[in-house]
Amino acid sequence: MIDWQPGLLLRINDYQFEDDGSTKDKYSIVLFANASEAFILHSLTTSRNKLELPAQHYGCSVVRNIPYYFIPKGQIIGNDGYYFDVDTFLFFNNNVRKEERAKFEKLAKRPFGIAKLGVLSNIELKNIITCALKSSFLTSAIAQELRLFLQTLSK
Repeated sequence: MIDWQPGLLLRINDYQFEDDGSTKDKYSIVLFANASEAFILHSLTTSRNKLELPAQHYGCSVVRNIPYYFIPKGQIIGNDGYYFDVDTFLFFNNNVRKEERAKFEKLAKRPFGIAKLGVLSNIELKNIITCALKSSFLTSAIAQELRLFLQTLSK
């Protein structure tokens, strides 16, 4: 059973991608959840910067109208001392989704299906959501729900 708290950082082991059928570990951040759905930011860690965006500044940046959140390798995020082994870019184009919680509960039942890596602080979560809201790729419905949730986060 997954503890669906805001800021939950998950690694989905051997995630099968729908577009090409390939499998790779996938990282997800639970932005927030309700009784049946979770708003999730999906990400892959990468040391390749295909867009050649600056990677010196930890946190949110907007370059060429592209908002992204940069987490340098070794930067501890969350409450359990977790860090990524490679530089990680969180982009917000088609990877902030409303997902059925049941889908992830099913994945969690597989042996080594989902690993809880920790929970982001409210400040870190607010920074990521604020950065995501700068993206023109968010649907208006998701952006509105994120704005409403953002107002409920304590400082």
